Amino acid sequence: MKKRILYGVLGLVTVVVIAAAAAPMVIGRGVRDATMNSLLEMLPPESRSQLVITETRFDSGWFSSEGELDLRYVALADDDDLAMRLLFDISHGPLLFTPDGVRLGLAYAEIIPSFTSAELTQAMTDLPIELPDVRMDLLAGLDQSLLISLNIEPFNYSNESAQVSFAGMRGSILTNPDLSAEILFNMGQLQAAQPTTQMGFNLAGMTLESTTQQVNDLLAPSMAMLAIPAISSEAPYPFNISNIRADASVQPSGAGPERIDIRQGFRVASIDADIPVTSVNLTMDLSELHSELVRGYYEMIAEIQNAINTNPQTGTSTIEESAEAMAMIAIQNSLVFGYLVEANAFDGDHSINLRIDWRGMPGVTDLDSIEAMQILEVLSFDVSVSLDEAAIMRSPMAEMVDPYVQQGYLRIDGGRILMDMSLRDAELTVNGETVALEQFL
Repeated sequence: MKKRILYGVLGLVTVVVIAAAAAPMVIGRGVRDATMNSLLEMLPPESRSQLVITETRFDSGWFSSEGELDLRYVALADDDDLAMRLLFDISHGPLLFTPDGVRLGLAYAEIIPSFTSAELTQAMTDLPIELPDVRMDLLAGLDQSLLISLNIEPFNYSNESAQVSFAGMRGSILTNPDLSAEILFNMGQLQAAQPTTQMGFNLAGMTLESTTQQVNDLLAPSMAMLAIPAISSEAPYPFNISNIRADASVQPSGAGPERIDIRQGFRVASIDADIPVTSVNLTMDLSELHSELVRGYYEMIAEIQNAINTNPQTGTSTIEESAEAMAMIAIQNSLVFGYLVEANAFDGDHSINLRIDWRGMPGVTDLDSIEAMQILEVLSFDVSVSLDEAAIMRSPMAEMVDPYVQQGYLRIDGGRILMDMSLRDAELTVNGETVALEQFL
């Protein structure tokens, strides 16, 4: 009985040892799909005409593998393409030893970049400073997730003519099994100065955050945010700009399938410089946008690239056909555009709010047959302008106010210069008064 138990334990241990030893080989068979092929799947089809990624080598072993990817950015003009090669030194899981400690996963890869285009190589060679250490790596999880990390070490450089200080940067891209993704980059302070000329530049830092429901679809629901605490310079043009923020989002539109809503914003909370503007806030909304317009734009870019590389004369007619098809989609379908500008200038707060509503002309099949009145019947807009009167009278625009007030285009109320303009059913109204459209046609 004891021998049977002993043999059973030894058999179990043997199976475990064999399984543990064979695991890297078994996992190694899926390493290519989990690492390099997964990277290729992350690239949206619309961008593949200009950013070309090609697998040039993959050698699979028992405990490790090596692979190479060539990245090439195809320029639209006659400029040389920019090219880079990525070498992947891959360790097979499930037990992975990384610079950040022991991890569990399918594979871990150290990514070693090198420039293969002559221009980039020469530019890097000509730099007067030694670049900081850069670490790129990839972790393929057991759940089919993919984590790409970037780490740039801090560095300092100083000589008689220049001083540079960089606090480093860390970034990551996490792709989940359903291809949703999270992107995060944090850059530390960057300072550069020329003691002999007293020129200097200071970027306090930068943060980029983004999420998307499908990383390889440009039109998938997504958001992005870029924040910069402050940028300043002492010479030759002193300025200090703080609390800079830009954000964007893409969401499905309530107008129906194949429609999206895009929102973009840009804000600068404080501007201290030799200009009259001390803050600005911009918001742009594009609603009910037909997705075929966006995809058609990228297809046209690909056709332009193909025409440049092959036969420009033949490609021109194809590009014109694509542009006409995009124009037809825009004419036939609805679109709502909104733009809000808020700023403090000349020590006063001002705002301009614009909204354009294009209801579309679904029955149109010939662009040349469209008449001006047909357009006005399906187009409406609202414009609201509110300016600080005292601030405007201190500005170069002061002489323009009275003539426009006399003509009825502007009105003054409670210390504000105001204008309200709207177009509805081919009728133009300015500050409550109807204006004949014939003078503008």
